[in-house]
Amino acid sequence: MMASPDTIMSVSASASASASASASASPTLTNPSTAPSSETAIQFVTTKAFWNHARSTSQEILTFQGVFPQDFTRLCEERGHNGRAIRFRRYNAQERILIVLIPGSPHEVLHRKLNQEYIKQVEHMGLEDNWADLGSTTFRKQGHPNGDGGEGDSTGTPRPQRIKGWPTLIIEAGDSSSLEALRMDMEWWFRASNHEVKIVLLAKLYRHGRRIILEKWVETQPAASRPGPRTRSATILRPDRAQEIIITWAPGLANTPASHVVTRGALRLEFGLLFLHPPGPAEGDFIIAVPRLQVWASQVWENVD
Repeated sequence: MMASPDTIMSVSASASASASASASASPTLTNPSTAPSSETAIQFVTTKAFWNHARSTSQEILTFQGVFPQDFTRLCEERGHNGRAIRFRRYNAQERILIVLIPGSPHEVLHRKLNQEYIKQVEHMGLEDNWADLGSTTFRKQGHPNGDGGEGDSTGTPRPQRIKGWPTLIIEAGDSSSLEALRMDMEWWFRASNHEVKIVLLAKLYRHGRRIILEKWVETQPAASRPGPRTRSATILRPDRAQEIIITWAPGLANTPASHVVTRGALRLEFGLLFLHPPGPAEGDFIIAVPRLQVWASQVWENVD
């Protein structure tokens, strides 16, 4: 039975991800926490002061501490009237921490153009009426003001079966965010949704290295829990990096699609994980081929100063 946002779970520790057959071994994942150091956190005082700070800052990521659940609810209500697009990336109700994203153009192109590549294939299969593009919808414990919350950059889900539930696809982008922070976000999505999220894509831009790292994460059972009689460990799911694609802008070349070198091939998004049923006739996995990844990378770099 499908879990709804009413059944959101708390963030918990994650063990190392298992090795993936289609990518290099998954990195060891750290204990995810939204608690910042006291040196970087901004003390929340009032919603007015919050919006003044958000409108005037040049930073892309802000962390506020001392945000009570009622404060977060009010900020959500006020957001549409305060003149600057911001995203409430993560809210930790227990620690009263709110991480705010004020995205720039590179960040937005990283996730939006990648999501558009996927949507084109959905439409090509004639499934546009069976997929809901949810954008950066807030997912949190509905009806319970003390619940944690999160917003992905791009999210989507099959309709009608999941239209009021959790997305099956999450895309998280990182320009200012580190890859480690993105991986913490990935873990949060799997666990907070009670494993209803099926694929998390992480797109990290490295300006100085002129490269983009694209990771696809799914959940798998650890190999040791599969054989033998059913035990409690058989239900354990852990994040697994199923793909890692590196796209490097070749030195000395102008920014064209052909100047971007893609390693480890095309991006594959499994139909069954996204639509929650096996593919039918003329349906199958969604493949974003190398030439399209090169176009995507070129579009991202067009927006980098």
